[in-house]
Amino acid sequence: MKLIEYKDYRIVISDEALLVKPIRDLFNEDDSPEKEFFLEQMSYLYFMVDPRSTYNYITDLEERAQAIIEQEGLTPSFSPSPQLQEAMEVYRKHTITTSTLLLEDTRLAIDKLRKFLRDIDLNAVDDKGKPKYQPSAIATTMKQIPQLAKDLVETEKIVAKEIEEQGRARGGNQKHLFEDGIKRK
Repeated sequence: MKLIEYKDYRIVISDEALLVKPIRDLFNEDDSPEKEFFLEQMSYLYFMVDPRSTYNYITDLEERAQAIIEQEGLTPSFSPSPQLQEAMEVYRKHTITTSTLLLEDTRLAIDKLRKFLRDIDLNAVDDKGKPKYQPSAIATTMKQIPQLAKDLVETEKIVAKEIEEQGRARGGNQKHLFEDGIKRK
């Protein structure tokens, strides 16, 4: 689903997004001619929820929200209203697939691994005085990081392509017979 489009040198809400009631309600609540507050809300919604967001590397949602507010120029007091939270949940449901769920889980796992490596204390010992972390195990983990990073980038590309194809199919294009393959039970 597209939230906004760039037409005639202006950012405008897409027709598809206006069909979603919570988004339409947010649009109608903003009485300003340029819909600045509505566009702020859509910016926040996109960067917080869309699987293609450049902020998805931040797996902690509170940290992600703060980064979006700071880096996208939203007012420091910006806080998602209950209506915006509802729109975010509906948008999330419209963009969720098995691939996006797996991508989210992969990001969380990689983030936990990153934090583990960052916080590891090579001087820590167990109750018997032996090193708690074996250098060989740490080295093995570190050798796997380039492959994890490569796999994550590839998965992100697959998810972005999948979302784009879904958007085209909903946007009026017709799928051909067996285009998605045959599902077996």
